[in-house]
Amino acid sequence: MKKKILAVLLVLTYSCAFSQVVFIIDSVPQSTKSEDTIFLASELNGWMPNDKSMAFDKVDGKYILTLNANPDTFEYKVSKGSWKMVEVDEKGNDIRNRIYFPKKDTVFLRVKGWRDDFKRNPKKSTSSKNVRFLPTNIEMRKLKRKRTVRVYLPPNYHKRQAFPVIYMHDGQNVFDDATSFAGEWGVDEIMDSLYHARGFSAIVVAIYNDNKERLNEYSPWRNDSLGYGGDGDKYADFIVNDLKPYMDRNFRTNPLPQYNAIIGSSMGGLISLYIGLEYPKVFGRVGVFSPSLWFSPEVFSYVSKKKRRNNQRFYLLAGEKEEEHMVDNLKLLEGYMYSNGYDSPDYLKIKIAPDGRHSEWFWKREFVEAIEYLFGI
Repeated sequence: MKKKILAVLLVLTYSCAFSQVVFIIDSVPQSTKSEDTIFLASELNGWMPNDKSMAFDKVDGKYILTLNANPDTFEYKVSKGSWKMVEVDEKGNDIRNRIYFPKKDTVFLRVKGWRDDFKRNPKKSTSSKNVRFLPTNIEMRKLKRKRTVRVYLPPNYHKRQAFPVIYMHDGQNVFDDATSFAGEWGVDEIMDSLYHARGFSAIVVAIYNDNKERLNEYSPWRNDSLGYGGDGDKYADFIVNDLKPYMDRNFRTNPLPQYNAIIGSSMGGLISLYIGLEYPKVFGRVGVFSPSLWFSPEVFSYVSKKKRRNNQRFYLLAGEKEEEHMVDNLKLLEGYMYSNGYDSPDYLKIKIAPDGRHSEWFWKREFVEAIEYLFGI
């Protein structure tokens, strides 16, 4: 026992000497099983709740995770591998994101509860009355699974006209706090306000993610170290050849590319970038919020080969308080796109917000500006 404790102390000493950061969970709920694996989900890894590279090691009843570099300020939470098993307080209530501050070599944590330990009363829906589920789950033919989709119809949908359409990923977070896993964007209320204040109206299509397949579906490239990714091309095919035709058949949509947008954040930003570049004749408006460009270096090689086609518009967004490479990667992306013909404000806009974090509140705040640029309102 003394040898094991000494080993832990040696790890801490070694870590501090080389500016590493050690997270130590010294208390977990009694319900925690010996076979449970605990993970750190944060801005650093796109809020993946089961990132194997962010798994804690168990030593003498404590859980230890060492980061190899002393990072900047970032937000995080602890989970058992799923947002359904994320940490909560002792009464089962959600807690605010934890915040790591620089120059702290060792962080001690106490987990008071896990979400799956408590019977949760369903949250009250916050979606507007003009938000509805599609009557059937849409078949993803190439992925051989189905997907839940919710649709927002603008206040003037009763009028006989064709409407622009905005397709969004991580649909649980788009309209409704009752379904969100990280907070809602409030897109339904935002779109209502845009209509009443500016006269702009559009249909919004919120595509739910599959928690188990999200990382696979949101990247066409595989990250071998994480063991995820690679189905993004099939997910894109689902949107272009399954979902969009369904929407165009059953709703009063304008099918022209300049009236169709694809928008997402984090991994959703990565797949939005890919879909926009891969299908310029389908999506003429693309919102790329805090994209997880770190997921695969192949993204830059891919972008470097994609010349501008048609009069597409891309809106790129990041915050200075996100993980340390976010802004640099986004500027690198901007450079590749600029060289390939996106060399005018008519085609490309980039915004770096000094206070922006990898969080729903940030993307919600910037949503109106993105829509104003993408649709020229």
